[in-house]
Amino acid sequence: MRKLVIFLLAVVLCIIGYLFTVKPNVSVIGAHYDGSTAQIIVNKLPFTDSNKINWWQKNKNEILKKYNIPTGDKIPFLIVIYAFGDGYQIEGKKDRLCFSDIKPPKNCIDKKILMMIWRTRDGGVKYQF
Repeated sequence: MRKLVIFLLAVVLCIIGYLFTVKPNVSVIGAHYDGSTAQIIVNKLPFTDSNKINWWQKNKNEILKKYNIPTGDKIPFLIVIYAFGDGYQIEGKKDRLCFSDIKPPKNCIDKKILMMIWRTRDGGVKYQF
């Protein structure tokens, strides 16, 4: 019995270690900017909050430039990163976020927020998960 407990504990520790060290391949599916808020759609984000922040800091300039989202002092006050989930859907009766720059009917995604990046008044950055 003791060997089984030790084995299970070792397996659990290996899984936890893997989750904290693996760096998933994050793909940006698209981004939308409405003049005040940017919505970025990704397939997934890293597991830990610190890895999510590191990913954003490493990739933000490239993402903002590629999708014509203002940078520098003009960066949006709020950037929301959504999971792509089941892809673009029709609006239907579910609570979905729809984009006016995509032709309907499949121009909406399920509102699964992975991370929010706020620009504070004093120029700082606040992250919310």
